[in-house]
Amino acid sequence: MDFARLIEARRSTRAFSERPVESGKLARLLEAARWSPSCSNRQPWRFVVVSKDDESRAAFEDALDAGNGWAKRAPLLVVSGGSGANLLEVETRDYLLHDAGLALMSLVYRAFDVGLIAHPMAGWKEQPMRAALSLPDDFHPIAVTAIGYPGSPDDLDEATRKKDDKPRTRRPIGDSVFAGRWGVPHPAVLPGPPERFFETAIPIRFSDIDAMGHVNNALTLTLLEQGRMAFYVEVVGVRRIEDIDFVIAESSCRYKAPILLHDTVRLRLHISDVSRSSFRFRYLMFDPDDGRVFTEAETVQVVYDFAAGRPKAVSSEFLEKVGPFIGG
Repeated sequence: MDFARLIEARRSTRAFSERPVESGKLARLLEAARWSPSCSNRQPWRFVVVSKDDESRAAFEDALDAGNGWAKRAPLLVVSGGSGANLLEVETRDYLLHDAGLALMSLVYRAFDVGLIAHPMAGWKEQPMRAALSLPDDFHPIAVTAIGYPGSPDDLDEATRKKDDKPRTRRPIGDSVFAGRWGVPHPAVLPGPPERFFETAIPIRFSDIDAMGHVNNALTLTLLEQGRMAFYVEVVGVRRIEDIDFVIAESSCRYKAPILLHDTVRLRLHISDVSRSSFRFRYLMFDPDDGRVFTEAETVQVVYDFAAGRPKAVSSEFLEKVGPFIGG
């Protein structure tokens, strides 16, 4: 998943399915944590992974606060913290818990990336948990994280369900980040939507339909290319294939609904990011009659000098032409 989309979409919800987490997926989460940064590379984090069939599970669940009873449904409960043997103080600063928190954050984001929920909790009693899991004295627990597949909100009690229904909010950047000195709000803001979106019709041909009765997913990249080329002709002013000066470096698609032969399809696109030698298109394929979204997609274009065989800088002329279509 695109990292920006992951940041926007991740939530610590509470409804878990009882479906077990595959060992390969768990390994990916733990590998993400393993490669987290740490002061002097001391890697002080330690994790205890407790599954449903572990003998310690019942006593571990008893250590959870009553308000976290929903977590007992999760197939995995993970204790994270730092090993005192890796304590590192710089002046008066102890980096053990900071570094262990970085590792947990890596695990949480990787979990969402592979389709899981990872919900860290502070509501647990330390001494019963230490006894249940035989935690050593020099281990400093920080959090218990419930991990599993999303379940049905209907399995939650009403009070817990209302917590998950609350809008996801954050305070403004300027309330937490200061510029130059304490108390001066930092002016950073995300880019707004583009001044204009480019739209074009995407005709669907009978030959595009596969044996399942809809446009084959593999054809989606070709449909995106049709829209991309229309943008280059109408906005950039390209008239010859030799004037196409980019290569596709990355493509990603999220399929929302199948496209059928009788559907009316339009493609909307804009440029979301521009770097020294690359830029990103964001696409939306939708039905203009009823608003159904068929596909969300992104591609990264690298501007390329084919004669020299290497990337080149995005030109100021190109940026001037596409300026109204650049936005968040």
